[in-house]
Amino acid sequence: MARDADLTRQRIMEAALEEFSEKGLAGARVESIAQRAGVSVRMLYVHFRNKDGLYEAVLHEHVAQRASALSDTSMPLPDFVPRHFTGLRHDEIFVRLVMWEALAGSDAQTAMNEEERSERYAKTLDYLKARGEAGELDPSLDTEMTLLAVIALASFPSAFGQIVRMVTGLRSDDPAFVERYETFLRDLAQRLAPAPPPHQG
Repeated sequence: MARDADLTRQRIMEAALEEFSEKGLAGARVESIAQRAGVSVRMLYVHFRNKDGLYEAVLHEHVAQRASALSDTSMPLPDFVPRHFTGLRHDEIFVRLVMWEALAGSDAQTAMNEEERSERYAKTLDYLKARGEAGELDPSLDTEMTLLAVIALASFPSAFGQIVRMVTGLRSDDPAFVERYETFLRDLAQRLAPAPPPHQG
């Protein structure tokens, strides 16, 4: 019975992920999620308090996945930036969820799982500070702004594929574009290191 309940819960989560990524929290319908999952609406409420509770659970699961993908604090900065891009490239649904959240105006109100997500970002800031201490990141750079830039660079191709195509003539999932972009990100990360001291001759 417990296994059946777990499987039902997972089906609901998967269906909700599709619904929320397509329509956002406001546009998603509980009836549609239940239909996608092949369960009754009543069963959905058995597992989750309401639509907000289901959305929170979906987002929580994806935040945990994204955090685990970037949990190696010993990773060199030139590897960290393209790996973040690769993670988001393989999880475009997460990118859409965050975009829907932004469109709902969450910058002016508390976002779902905000405290937990803020803690994740704080750990990433600690990672960037450690890279600065290791000589891989110019300590004069604003660490918080650097993290925002990394997130923007990593998520842009998944969020704005049409602009990628118009600028480069390539689809964002084209292997030729992916290779060029990863090379660019790695090169850019290396350029963020402090300049060597002038040679004393």
